[in-house]
Amino acid sequence: MHSRIFTSELRAVYSRQGADSRAGQIVDALLEQSSEFAGLWSAHEIGVRRERDSKRVQHPGLGILELHCQVLFDADQAQVLLVYTATPGTESHEKLQLLSVVGDRQSHA
Repeated sequence: MHSRIFTSELRAVYSRQGADSRAGQIVDALLEQSSEFAGLWSAHEIGVRRERDSKRVQHPGLGILELHCQVLFDADQAQVLLVYTATPGTESHEKLQLLSVVGDRQSHA
């Protein structure tokens, strides 16, 4: 699934920037070196999204946090903002709230 997503995202950039762009160079190199990429590229997929938008983050002071990841694109999709949230009432939500108070104090101790 990751290969499909990355290929789809590369195709979207390639479509905006053209064959003479850095994206075009990457596509050319991958087409020469990877039969898997060539097969995915020939499918012409754009907009493939992750099915599972949850992440497990290991924080050195708080342990594992189970977070949901929302991907926000700017108007021309030149930049991406990842927003991590936790389900209210869960241990991860409590840890995330604590993290907003504690911040990076532990790294300076």
